[in-house]
Amino acid sequence: MRLGIIALGLVLLFTRGASAQLVAAPDASPLGTWRGTSRCVVRPSACKDESVIYHIALKGSDSLSVGALKVVNGREDDMGTLACELNAARAFITCAIPNGKWRFAVRHDSLVGQLRLRDGTWFRDVHATRSR
Repeated sequence: MRLGIIALGLVLLFTRGASAQLVAAPDASPLGTWRGTSRCVVRPSACKDESVIYHIALKGSDSLSVGALKVVNGREDDMGTLACELNAARAFITCAIPNGKWRFAVRHDSLVGQLRLRDGTWFRDVHATRSR
């Protein structure tokens, strides 16, 4: 029985190491243009579901700028640029804003994110794909 528990522990340890290597794969780079949706989680609220475009560029060795646009009636409206931190080893981005924090994870050609307010409320959910 004890040997089985040790074997299970080793499997979990190696699995965690393998998944960390997969996340840091070159195709997990956040740089480039991403298109998708930003959906409201809190309802009812003044929040509106949106089609979004993110332009992500390197700003420093561990920082990024995320230019955000929303598409309204076929027209792109600038929502501003976020100053963000990159955790390259874990392939995620965090962007602090006055009322909360954005967090994005890169999974190959997908960008998945969420906005959490300062009190921890999950406010927005983002799903985007890399634009070629």
